Amino acid sequence: VLNWLHSSVGLSWAWSIVALTVMVRMLLVPLTVKQIHSMQNLQRYAPQMKEIQKKYKQDKQKQNEELMKFYKENQINPAASCLPMLVQLPVFLGLYYALKNFAKHPPGGAAAVAHHDFGWLHFIPSIADHTTSHWGGFVLLFVYVTSQMASTLFMATTVDKMQRYLFMAMPLVFVFVIAHFPAGLVLYWVTTNLWTVGQGLIRSEERRVGKECRSRW
Repeated sequence: VLNWLHSSVGLSWAWSIVALTVMVRMLLVPLTVKQIHSMQNLQRYAPQMKEIQKKYKQDKQKQNEELMKFYKENQINPAASCLPMLVQLPVFLGLYYALKNFAKHPPGGAAAVAHHDFGWLHFIPSIADHTTSHWGGFVLLFVYVTSQMASTLFMATTVDKMQRYLFMAMPLVFVFVIAHFPAGLVLYWVTTNLWTVGQGLIRSEERRVGKECRSRW
């Protein structure tokens, strides 16, 4: 797909990754809708689930049995919130190994790299190099941390405040690992996060309009 986007469509390698990410996210829209509905159900029934956890806090096995029974009665699928992430995993791994191969054997040879065929607004000379190999990579890492925290803010709506703060702090910890990833992989991650933020903003606007309509009626 990257070769097609680059050779046939005429995009640079970096913009090909952005386009690939958008294509993947569009294909995942049905699963994302299920994910949103699952999260809404979890949020709606959160007080009842907390009561079950509190009632059987001394008996974990009984607690799990009652929670599973509650999920079945109310048609809640907690695993649905993980489906988009799991489906993306093969794409993420495939892109990782593709970029590793690009680093060893650049398509078009060294001349392509010299002419910034990998370039992304000239901030990152090569999407196959480590993110921190150029100053533009630090800009990309900053955008990654910011977008990851923002996407977590929108997605982690069913957890308590302490867990949400923990999830939001995770990008600050993982950034030191991600810094050694190929820049193109981080670009894929950033684009995914920005897509998630966009979805969150649309959902927030829909809820706001819905509340206004209900208050008027």
